[in-house]
Amino acid sequence: MNVRNDASGSPPIGVWVLALGAVGFACGFFGPIALVPEANQGPLLGIFITGPGGALFGLVAGVVARVSPLSAAQRWKALVATCTAFGAGILFFCLPGPELRARIVDAEIRGCESPVATANAATTEWKERIAKVTWSPPRNGWEQDVQRMLRDDPGVVLDMWVVQSRDVYENRKPWNRGTLFAEAWKPFGESQKYFARFAGAECGAYVDSGAKLYLPSSDGTRAWPPDLLPNYLGLRVLQDVPVAYRDFAER
Repeated sequence: MNVRNDASGSPPIGVWVLALGAVGFACGFFGPIALVPEANQGPLLGIFITGPGGALFGLVAGVVARVSPLSAAQRWKALVATCTAFGAGILFFCLPGPELRARIVDAEIRGCESPVATANAATTEWKERIAKVTWSPPRNGWEQDVQRMLRDDPGVVLDMWVVQSRDVYENRKPWNRGTLFAEAWKPFGESQKYFARFAGAECGAYVDSGAKLYLPSSDGTRAWPPDLLPNYLGLRVLQDVPVAYRDFAER
């Protein structure tokens, strides 16, 4: 059967441009809003990338369809199929990837000190940072608040030799949202300092018993400078691996 290669009844090239441009814009704009609402810059994908890109793709696809040996009906079907595949591809690209939830470290205690000495050095560093950040004034009485933080948050600063680490992620796609998985253990081999509370505020309670598994975490605060001691010292808080991640705490 001979197929007539003419434009009679076929979708004009302009329709290809408008259709694919509209699909690219809609999926790139609304897809991130629906699938990754925490990504406030997500709609920019449709405005600056998939919208214009879809229009350009439509121009190329329209020209190819026009010169191809297809009937008018087949060209309309090709337009619908192309729009569907293009939109589905954008939405799949918008699906959120895994998010890091925890980093388990295999580490041993090499040293311990009171937070007081570390706080003095941190105060000097904060003064230097405040002097450079002229557009954001520090909170009132931040320097005098250091003694309050030291008093209300008893703990120690541990010098740890981290042998290896393992990252735990949470899946966020609709079909596996909330499930956890962990990457393989990665060699680390570095010294790191952490703030620790789990054995009290005396260094004598933190006995070096060889490498153990811990979970560093961060205390959150928006104060400037921070009003929480670990944040003020620039340290993560070392704690035992909680039950939620216990299945991944195996060497």
